Amino acid sequence: MGNAHSHSAPAHHEEAHIAARRELDLARLNPGPGFASMARNGLFFVGLIGILVVAFSAFTGGEGAGRVAAQQHALVSYHMGFLYALGLALGALGLQMILQQFNAGWSATVRRTAETFSSLFWVVVILFLPIAYLELTTTHGLVFPWMDPAHQDQVYHEKAGFLNEKAWAIRAAIYFIIWMVLGTRLYRLSRRQDETGDRWLTAKARFISSFGLLIFALTTAFASFDWLMSMDHHWFSTMFGVYFFAGATVSCLAVICLILCSLRASGRLGRLFTEEHQHDLGKLLFAFTVFWAYVTFCQYFLIWYSNVPEEAAFYNLRNDSSYKSLFQLLCIGHFLVPFVILLVRPIKRSATGLWIVALWMVVMHGIDLVYIARPIVSGVAPGNNVWVDIAGVLGPTCLFLGFVVWKMGRAPLVPIKDPRLSEVLAHKNYV
Repeated sequence: MGNAHSHSAPAHHEEAHIAARRELDLARLNPGPGFASMARNGLFFVGLIGILVVAFSAFTGGEGAGRVAAQQHALVSYHMGFLYALGLALGALGLQMILQQFNAGWSATVRRTAETFSSLFWVVVILFLPIAYLELTTTHGLVFPWMDPAHQDQVYHEKAGFLNEKAWAIRAAIYFIIWMVLGTRLYRLSRRQDETGDRWLTAKARFISSFGLLIFALTTAFASFDWLMSMDHHWFSTMFGVYFFAGATVSCLAVICLILCSLRASGRLGRLFTEEHQHDLGKLLFAFTVFWAYVTFCQYFLIWYSNVPEEAAFYNLRNDSSYKSLFQLLCIGHFLVPFVILLVRPIKRSATGLWIVALWMVVMHGIDLVYIARPIVSGVAPGNNVWVDIAGVLGPTCLFLGFVVWKMGRAPLVPIKDPRLSEVLAHKNYV
């Protein structure tokens, strides 16, 4: 009796999986190189224009101090765009490993899009190279003041063991190598499963994600210290790594919502992405929006309560200047508005409703990066040359998304032989 039962369960599972595969419209799920060519070319065009605008603005400040201020403004604006693209790739890498660890069967459709994002860290490396080259060889301190000997005060000397150019460059190389190995490995396992149907590849991806999440958490936190928090080397926060991860995941989920809602509207995914899957994706966006707000409030409250001058300086700069309006906008726009809207069940199940909320969150994350990084530009108020900030954020971000669309056209839009496809087709929300 025991042997008969042990053989019948796998047989039943295999029958369900074969039945699920029969329902796939492979012609629609394999879009080909021409997939979304207009969107892809538009993203590449906007990205290149944005970078050219930033480069041009670096030479419009005249001579002397004016030119240095213009170069600083341009490079910091480009840096914000790099951080946005980095956050999309990191958010996708963390998201897919979390979904693998939870063995979330419904998420197979969502996971392929995330895998595409995290397989493109080589694009993020290319976007990072101009910043690394300029800061290490020529400008010295426009983005990271501690690299300029004129700013190397007593606070810097206490941190010089960590904040020095050689260690900074070595850590950057380590971060990118780890992320590229994880992202590429998980993507290749998924693509190999498309070809072979080997269900044990899912178990292998889940095993990699088990230790990969720990490595991912550490490298993401330290990268946020190196590339964002160290822009003001006098300030420190033990929660900043989590804050950066939360914002990156919100932006990544928002962009995935935009992509999958658009694909659903075009009818490409059929029963593999219905309002049931969209509902769960909306709940994830809601959850990480609340998580971002929780971490942001905790960081602010702890710094306010302790009232340590070295910590409070970060918020004093932004609360006592024209950046205070951005703080208020983030409180309302990055938390309160999406929190109230995403509480409504029909909105999460509406492709148009979720698409609009996701687009709003994409914009809010850009404002969040501006709020963190922009005050480093000496003597430039947020309203001055705002077009440079917009171009700086759009340039690297749109280039990265252009490569995402390009790569989506070279593989099935979902893992077509994932052993959990039967769960995807049968998925239904009861909450």
